[in-house]
Amino acid sequence: MRTLVVAQDFPWPVTIGSHLRLAQVIEVARELGETDLFCWVPARRHEPCVLPEALAGVRWETVVRPPPRLSAARRLRWLTHGGLPLELAAEDATGPRRAFDRWSADAYDLVWFSKAASFELLGRPRLGPTVVDLDDLEDEKIRSRLAATAVDDDEMAGARLRRGATDRARRTLGRTLGRTLGRTQARINGARWWRLQRTVAGACDRVALCSGLDAGRSGLANVVVVPNGYDAPHPPVGRREVADPPRLLLAGNFLYPPNADAARFLVTEILPRIRAVRGEVTVRLVGETGEAVDRLARAQGVSAAGRVPAMEPELGRADLIVVPVRYGSGTRVKILEGAAHRIPVVSTTLGAEGLGLEDGRHLLLGDTADDFAAACLRLLGHSELRRRLVDEAETVFLERFQWSSVREGIRSLALEVAGKQGP
Repeated sequence: MRTLVVAQDFPWPVTIGSHLRLAQVIEVARELGETDLFCWVPARRHEPCVLPEALAGVRWETVVRPPPRLSAARRLRWLTHGGLPLELAAEDATGPRRAFDRWSADAYDLVWFSKAASFELLGRPRLGPTVVDLDDLEDEKIRSRLAATAVDDDEMAGARLRRGATDRARRTLGRTLGRTLGRTQARINGARWWRLQRTVAGACDRVALCSGLDAGRSGLANVVVVPNGYDAPHPPVGRREVADPPRLLLAGNFLYPPNADAARFLVTEILPRIRAVRGEVTVRLVGETGEAVDRLARAQGVSAAGRVPAMEPELGRADLIVVPVRYGSGTRVKILEGAAHRIPVVSTTLGAEGLGLEDGRHLLLGDTADDFAAACLRLLGHSELRRRLVDEAETVFLERFQWSSVREGIRSLALEVAGKQGP
């Protein structure tokens, strides 16, 4: 069986959830037979691309993905003439597409695209039976962001107006107009993602999503659930006793807007409430950062590690994994990571959705800054509650979310779409 995997990033070293998922797909493809791997590599990447030794024999190619260009003229053309989502309209895929056409074979038993964007920007090639792994729903991310930020916008505008000065009121009006235009653009973009997801589904054999919740939301007839997972560690690195000072860990790619928003929410709103009761608590941000998150790391007791070669050292120094994600789609591997390593988790309701975990049984949930801070303080101060939650979470992880079982689902899907019974 010959498989082509088209990856929207080079997943090694594996430190974030999307890389974990992609690496597993590539490894399953290699187990099934001959494998070609075509990777789009972000221009910001500095690490060398090194294929793991276990994948020796894979034919592979990397192409640098040019940074998107969002000039005012291009944005205007998008509003008046475009049919693509803004993120795709901003990209020039001419070079990568030519490289792909030259490099790829004429036909495969199976083609697996890691994202809808790759499938679209490469011209929706039909080189064999095809799976497009949506992973999550872009239109749902936009919808939930608009819902989450509407309250913030109203509160900020009200606070400025209450300060009373005429010039401030004018500035507030200008900001309000800008936000209104931004929200209108977001709604248009959400509608375009909704349409794109449907046309992509119609152009391939299967689309994959990581939860039954998103599969139901999608309304797609050919959707299949491929859950996210995590490798069981031996042994887990979570520690039994809370350190002095305690450390909260938030991990993720902070160039991804939901994670950047989560970091801001944690540092500016949640952490001050925790410190009002327990002043020595620190925050560790682990993952690729941008300017906004770098500024957050200048706050007292907050540090940013950037991308790390392995997560275990950071996990071993964490007393809580925090997931203050206020918008997005899909499922958060950082929660599975906490369950696997026996580290208590505090999350928003949205951050934990799609995993079937229960508040007070497997983790604690809090959606406001006050409730989230209170949940963190409970877990920092109650050893029995910590033990009970990590016991229950580990049990669910071992039963449902180990990659060893998820990989079987990927394998079965690959063979089904390829029309084969075995490698």
